[in-house]
Amino acid sequence: MGRITRAVSHLTPEEVKHKMINDPNPLYRQRWMIIYNALVDPREAEDIARDTGVSVSTVHKLIPHYNKMGVAAVETPGKGGRQNAYMTLEEEENLLKTFFERAQSGEIVTASQIQPEYEKAVGHAVDPSTVHRVMKRHKWRKVMPRPRHPKADKREQDDFKENFPSAVKEVEKTKDPKDERPTLLMAQDEGRFGRASDPKRAWAPPHVRPLVPHQFIREYVYAYAAVAPKIGKMVSLVLPYSNTEMMNIFLEQVSKDFCSYFIIMQVDQAGWHDSNDLVIPENIRLLYQPAYSPELNPVEHIWEEIREKRFYNKNSESLDKVMQNLCDGLMELESDPQHIRSMTYFPHFRMAA
Repeated sequence: MGRITRAVSHLTPEEVKHKMINDPNPLYRQRWMIIYNALVDPREAEDIARDTGVSVSTVHKLIPHYNKMGVAAVETPGKGGRQNAYMTLEEEENLLKTFFERAQSGEIVTASQIQPEYEKAVGHAVDPSTVHRVMKRHKWRKVMPRPRHPKADKREQDDFKENFPSAVKEVEKTKDPKDERPTLLMAQDEGRFGRASDPKRAWAPPHVRPLVPHQFIREYVYAYAAVAPKIGKMVSLVLPYSNTEMMNIFLEQVSKDFCSYFIIMQVDQAGWHDSNDLVIPENIRLLYQPAYSPELNPVEHIWEEIREKRFYNKNSESLDKVMQNLCDGLMELESDPQHIRSMTYFPHFRMAA
């Protein structure tokens, strides 16, 4: 029979049991449980360790220490935690708050921009990994910024989204009173696709660095697309230019494809959308979004989807190949209304529905 591990009665079994159950610190509760076992049922350390779910060495260290020191052996912090931290969590949080404004504008590109201020606060140099751990601890993460045109007016964009339902109603007043067709909200945009390629981030297994084509051949075609987010429908054409003549062709196609609707179409302020030579079909009305605000247009998500799946990190041997990839991507999307709806049903369209 091995050596019996016993706990000295610094506290009664009832007092130990009370601490084992009610102590707010989980580490202390575990320690009191080990002591309770050694106090009410002394036995080999291996048995106590098995019954309390700890290692034998933990029992060997704790019980002699408790027998000598009493309660102080239990209610002391362990080796882990933040006992040797340079700053408290609150101090770290206050330091990071000073960088919030720069973070919102995308200026904090590397942790090295925070490191000097951190070192100034603690009074000595630190390893870059220290700053990385601070940022991770406060749930900072490195994300791709949303692009914004430098001339964009945030207030004008917010007003457009807020007033979109009333603007739709105003445009609806131009509808012929005898026209009984339902109103359909759409968004329209053009996207340029060509042979110029720019490497993008890609998934790869460990120790593999992908090699992708990178070329600057300036040959382009233009995709015209209009989506009806609420019903997940889309119409598109691939045309050689982006101008008023091409826009006339496209609007005529939209008018035919959705001839059973009265269409209110959100468009940007490109010159060919407001040209004197633009021919707008009788069942279409254009509603202009603020200038320099592509993020307000749902069709931008269509272009992102096609570029990511059909063009990123791929080489196009000819403009015909570009057109084929583009047409395949557009047709694939047109056959999936649910996917179109999930990508394009922006909040301001929902508000006006």
